[in-house]
Amino acid sequence: MHFSLPYIPHWKRNLYLVSLGVFIAQIGFSTVTPFLSTFVKQLGLTTNISFWSGLIFSISSLTAGIMSPIWGSISDRYGKKPMMARAGIGMGITYFLMSRSQNHLQLFALRGINGLVSGYTPAAITLIAANSRPENLNYSMAIVQAASATGTIMGPLVGGVSANLFGIRGSMAFTSVLLFISAILPYAAHIDEEINLKAKTSFLKDMSEAFQNRQLVILLGVWLLIQAALQTVFPTLALFIGQLEPENAELHTGIVLSIMGISTALGAPIVSRLKVHTNIIFKWSILLCAVFTALQGLSTTVFMLGFVRFLFGFVNSSVTVSGNILIAQSSDQSSQGSTFGILNGVMSIGLVLGPILGGFLGDHYSLSAPFIGSAAIFLLACVLSSFVTDPEQTTEES
Repeated sequence: MHFSLPYIPHWKRNLYLVSLGVFIAQIGFSTVTPFLSTFVKQLGLTTNISFWSGLIFSISSLTAGIMSPIWGSISDRYGKKPMMARAGIGMGITYFLMSRSQNHLQLFALRGINGLVSGYTPAAITLIAANSRPENLNYSMAIVQAASATGTIMGPLVGGVSANLFGIRGSMAFTSVLLFISAILPYAAHIDEEINLKAKTSFLKDMSEAFQNRQLVILLGVWLLIQAALQTVFPTLALFIGQLEPENAELHTGIVLSIMGISTALGAPIVSRLKVHTNIIFKWSILLCAVFTALQGLSTTVFMLGFVRFLFGFVNSSVTVSGNILIAQSSDQSSQGSTFGILNGVMSIGLVLGPILGGFLGDHYSLSAPFIGSAAIFLLACVLSSFVTDPEQTTEES
């Protein structure tokens, strides 16, 4: 009896292999994060542990935001595959060095360097966006998003097992191996990349051209607000869960965090099948994010909170997929590296501002206040998204 493997179109093969790399890399990114504060204590710090843990966590996002537009501009000239390899190898080295840290200052510096050399997932998303036909773009972005969300879910589990077996230092070393694997995957698997040759320009000129694109500027503003809204609830989420259910608060926190990741991964492929204009999906999904975020703040039990966050994961996935599609459609293929680089830089601003606002609201009002504040930011993003047009619809009309 003869068996043959099903035929997979070349573009799908590339998509699945890149998504595999994103999945492995996202596992690596999220293995160590839950144990950073514990590792800081192991390094001998006895005072201001929460303060230093926050600094060590956020410095990577800050430096990544600074470098993202630069790496994006470079990727337009030399390709996205080299950027994936650079980021994977660079972060693999820094994670290995972090496993050898002797004090919190060394760890802080290495986390900062890690942010400077990061950019694997943005490069992968840009590679897929730039090499996907218009009719395949929705599906492609959905698959990459699902791979990213699934890797993020698996990361803490893999990190917990590896930390239990090898210790936190061993877990960091294991993470470096995962990142090295993700770095060589695009070349080992012979993933194709079509590079649209772009005339040499300065980084500042790339930035200037991007900000002359009205649609793109609006989308960047919306994305900044979305990222700030998402991050506003995180500083007090564990405390809010502990208030709802004092016993086994850590267990419930882990479940509530993971359950949103599950629905995000499940929702991404569903979004790609919707036969609605992308800008409409984007706007209504943001509005639903505001509704579900407010409902989280009104939750009276952990079960209710978990159920609402599960529903929130679906609309959050819809926002991410449709938003990335609009970014890709609103920029020239030869400049998509710069565009997504600027996007990640803008999102990093939200990543810094959101927790500050959430901490302020939680300290001065109540633990449910950050959810209301987050919902208000989502509503503002929804209003701004009303000015976003569907690039495909505009093209058809013209």
